[in-house]
Amino acid sequence: MTNKAILLITVQLIVFNVLSAQNIKESLGGIKTNFQIFSDTIDLKVSDQIIILRAEKKTHEDASFGTGWGYGYQSYHLEFITKENITVKNYRFRAGRDNENKLELTFYDSNNNNLTSISIPFDYVDLFNNSSIINSPFFYSIDLIDVPIVLLDKTHKIVMNKMVAKK
Repeated sequence: MTNKAILLITVQLIVFNVLSAQNIKESLGGIKTNFQIFSDTIDLKVSDQIIILRAEKKTHEDASFGTGWGYGYQSYHLEFITKENITVKNYRFRAGRDNENKLELTFYDSNNNNLTSISIPFDYVDLFNNSSIINSPFFYSIDLIDVPIVLLDKTHKIVMNKMVAKK
């Protein structure tokens, strides 16, 4: 009788632990997405992707005057893992214009109709990779602060390219 009771308690503990188990992204409120993500014409073959609410901070220091400023905000981020890097395209440098690196995002619906294109500063992109390992995955986190959520709701495919000014 005691063997049956011990077995029953053990099975219950295992079942309850498995049922309540969540990975970190689910525990933090991440929402799994299934966008097709391309760079130029290359399928990035994304292995994992989520949208998650994250905190951001922006700071600036001026060493010559000993001053600085900073602020923080929350925004949604598209995060994904891929073995491919985003394609880099050049655009013409123009004096007096914004020549910073950008991420160009083009959104398509399920019928492959172009919904819109948005350029965001590449500073909005966090990229992590272990360059000392061959074929190390790229971990991307893109700040979607300027991207409407209703646009993402209609999106099936995203094409992204890094745009760099060439002198």
